[in-house]
Amino acid sequence: MALHDDVALQALGSGVFETEIVDRYWIVVGPNGGYLAALVASAGDTHVADSARQLRSLTIHYLLPPKLGKVRINVQAVRSGKSVDFLRFEMLQDDKPVLVATGVWALSSKAIEGPTLIMPEVPSPGLCLPGVRLTEKPTRLHEQWEIRSVDTLETNTQTPDLTWWIRPAKETPMSSSLVVAIADALPPPIFVLSPDLKSVPTIDLTVHIRTDLASVNWDSDSWVLVHFTTTHVSGGFLEEDGYIWHQNGTLLGMSRQLALAR
Repeated sequence: MALHDDVALQALGSGVFETEIVDRYWIVVGPNGGYLAALVASAGDTHVADSARQLRSLTIHYLLPPKLGKVRINVQAVRSGKSVDFLRFEMLQDDKPVLVATGVWALSSKAIEGPTLIMPEVPSPGLCLPGVRLTEKPTRLHEQWEIRSVDTLETNTQTPDLTWWIRPAKETPMSSSLVVAIADALPPPIFVLSPDLKSVPTIDLTVHIRTDLASVNWDSDSWVLVHFTTTHVSGGFLEEDGYIWHQNGTLLGMSRQLALAR
């Protein structure tokens, strides 16, 4: 199944949604955080039900890794203004919260345009190595993506700074759920410096969507370029900053997450 099918939800009424956690997005001990965030984004899009009001900011706090099976997502509108909606989310499994989140859906504005963040010049996807560098074999998560590594062992062995081309393995439309999922779909760059780390579970993830996704020219031949970097590690915690571009240079999103090194 494609991503848009896997994040489809059943509306139960009064801001309550239900879905099934599937194993296609599994990593070390549970489902990938980007997949869970994509479910939340899908719930928000459905709840707002206004194509002009797009997801602009989403912050997820991961409490527990859910198991396979049903989860419920509760959505509450904290405030709905003339141009901005603020939502609060809670995902529960067996009546226990597994994540909480807040999100902003808003109209676009032309009040200011620029400066802009320029996409780096890198080899095209066809010239890059297929597969997921830093892992011995693909996880179930990485089977859901077509991935090309811009970096090689020769060009990047000393800094936690990695660049990839990525797109869904099965065609899926451009959406806020797609951008949010991509923001956490690849191995943490800290593995470049610390290959013996067993896992780097995400504590929280924030994604900002930086363009009107309805205007993005997206089809089965399109790719996304992502760049992730870590600049500071202390006390067993690290940050990871991400930048997500459409292949034509449009900045789709920016992300930051705090993770725990184990």
